[in-house]
Formats: sequence, C-alpha cells, structure tokens
Amino acid sequence: MAEPCLRLIQVTDMHLQDSPEIEMRGVNPEDRFLSVMNEVSLQEADMLLLTGDLTHHSKPAYQRLSAYLQSLTFPSYWIPGNHDLTGEMFKFADLGYGRKVVEQDGWRILLLDSSSSPDGRGGGSLSEPELDFLSTELEETAQSQNVLLVLHHNPVSVNSKWQDAIMLANANQFWSIVERYPQVKGVLFGHVHQAWHLERNNVKLFSSPATAAQFKSCTASSETEDIPELSGPAYAIYELHQNGLITQKVKRLSL
Repeated sequence: MAEPCLRLIQVTDMHLQDSPEIEMRGVNPEDRFLSVMNEVSLQEADMLLLTGDLTHHSKPAYQRLSAYLQSLTFPSYWIPGNHDLTGEMFKFADLGYGRKVVEQDGWRILLLDSSSSPDGRGGGSLSEPELDFLSTELEETAQSQNVLLVLHHNPVSVNSKWQDAIMLANANQFWSIVERYPQVKGVLFGHVHQAWHLERNNVKLFSSPATAAQFKSCTASSETEDIPELSGPAYAIYELHQNGLITQKVKRLSL
C-alpha cells in the first residue's frame, strides 16, 4: 500500500441551532459538535470538510461555527445541505470556507452544492450551473490526477425507504457525467446521519455519521438511533493515496 498523501476529516450534519442551549431530537447538537471538534483539533490533518446541514435554518449559528473553525491549525471547507442558509454561508467567503476546488498532492477535490430545487421534505439537486461546473472541472482534470467529489445528498440508495426518497434528485445526471471520467476515485456525502462505504462502477462512496442525533439505517420512516454504540456524535478520517486508494475510519464518541 502506498503511503497516504492526504489526510482529510469529515464532519457533517451538525444542525446547530439559534442558541447553543436548544435541543433537537432529545440531544444538544452544539454540545455534541463541540465534543467532536475537541477531538478533531488534536488530529493531524490536511483539511476539514463540513458536508452540509451545518445549521438548522439558523443565521447566528454560522458566526459561532466560523469561530470554532478558526481555532484549527488546518483549513476548513464547507458545502450547504438542505437545512442550510446559503446566503448566510456566503457572508464568510473571505475566510475561504466556500472554496469549490482544492488541489493538493495529485488530488483534485470538487465541492458541490446539492441544495438546489428543494422538495420541502429534505431532498435536493445539483443545479444546471453546478452540473456544468462539474463537467467542466472534470474535463479539465489531468489524466494523472485523482478526483474526490464532495456533496451533501447521497447520490446512491442507502436501502432506506424514507432516505432514498430524499436523496440527490438528479443522481442520474450526476452519474452520467462522473462515469465518463476514470479520474474520479471517490465521493463523500452527508445527509443520512450514518456511516456508509459503498461502490458504483469502481467509484468508492463514503458517508460519515452526524455530530447531531443519528438515524437508524434501512428503515421505512425516520427513527432516531438508540443503540449506545451508534448513537453518539461521530466524524470520519480519510486517507487519500497517490495510487487512488481511499480509506475511511469512523470515529464515534460516547457522551
């Protein structure tokens, strides 16, 4: 196995509220997020990726989140989820969180916005300009580069009736572009509040559990996870190798 050249951390689905004291689904999302950030701050990493639902429709929470991120020794990049306020996120553009392309050590990371055309239930899409961006960036990617795509909504089924109903609505368009480019080695997503390691046509797909409350997997309707080993806040660490290999380690905390 080649030595890893990039080490990424994924934190997702924090659902931070207007006030740090507000609970959601019987837990305090701010406390859970901060417990994860305490661990993340001790890690050696090249970057932190925050993959959507950073807040729960909350303007003031972005200011607190930005302050947390500025305490890290490595850069952070974020994308919106279906509960985010993209206009508020844009106000922090000068801090670099909203970069869409990150290139380092032979890897090209494309950060996508899948919050377009919300269906009112949690689903979302890649807009036509976003699909054009994806197509253009992949076309301009050298054959020798590896590509990692990052978006909020799951672009494949997770065998959960209610979650598959609110996955990436135009997943077929997404894959019709992606599958033309063998440089794409992996896809990271959030949204499902579960850990997954999947594969489609040689493309590896990964998700991290949330820092907020977790969801039970493979259910017909939304159920909050109550198994102690799976219900705590979590994050994921990825190692991206020069040969295109991606490995994932999920880190779960108990509270």
